[in-house]
Amino acid sequence: MAEQVYDNQLMGRAVSTASLETRLDMNKKFQSTDFDSWLMARLNPKAGEDILDVGCGTGAQSIPFLKNVGPEGSVSALDIAADSVAELIRKSGNSPNLSAAVSDMGKLADVVDRQFAVKQYDLAQSSYALYYSAERMAVLDTMRKHLKPNGRLAVFTPNAPHGMVEFVRQFADIPGGVDECMEFGPNVLEPYFRKHFWDVTVHFFHNVVRIPTVADFVSFYRSTTYYNASVEEQLGAVVENKITENGFFEYEKNGYLIIGQSQF
Repeated sequence: MAEQVYDNQLMGRAVSTASLETRLDMNKKFQSTDFDSWLMARLNPKAGEDILDVGCGTGAQSIPFLKNVGPEGSVSALDIAADSVAELIRKSGNSPNLSAAVSDMGKLADVVDRQFAVKQYDLAQSSYALYYSAERMAVLDTMRKHLKPNGRLAVFTPNAPHGMVEFVRQFADIPGGVDECMEFGPNVLEPYFRKHFWDVTVHFFHNVVRIPTVADFVSFYRSTTYYNASVEEQLGAVVENKITENGFFEYEKNGYLIIGQSQF
């Protein structure tokens, strides 16, 4: 089995704007359930709220947040990729209600203190991002400490089993960081939330992705954090057989959302 480690190249793919946009585009085109709508229905951003978006990427959540909070609310967003933040600002139409910063999320406390005009939030959230940070617990503490009374902290993360990961695992080793992020919700987040919040809700997300062509599969696979060039051709041949047989290559994709509400 081909060996692989969770190295800097793969981490770079995790935060790369191009790779991120590929993953988002593929999921939107081929998913059975619209993730963005599912997430917004549970985060329930309201008019006039102030929201903190950590690991904002190109704005998959920040843009809907801006629409929901309206002119009386605000969104403060942070991402490590400068081109992603620039794309977010462009998508927002240079909204005056958006404050966006380029920074490692491990420096969130300093960014809130020095760069964001809004310091306290009705909702602090991070989706598909927090588990990448070596400073994840400090980031959680910062997000929690900057909540308003009755504010909400929410984190979304992948959850096992992930059909695409398990498919690739048959042919190549999966970086340890990938498996760790699949267990991040129940193993790390849930104990933290139950320690610090009086009201904790967990939602499980289930999706089915059907990819219609080998080219689409390869494009998506190359954008993942577990890509291994040495098995691409072999995977492509198996996928081609599946598409010939069924008309598509299908896998299940699961997620874990936890929301905590502060008491005061």
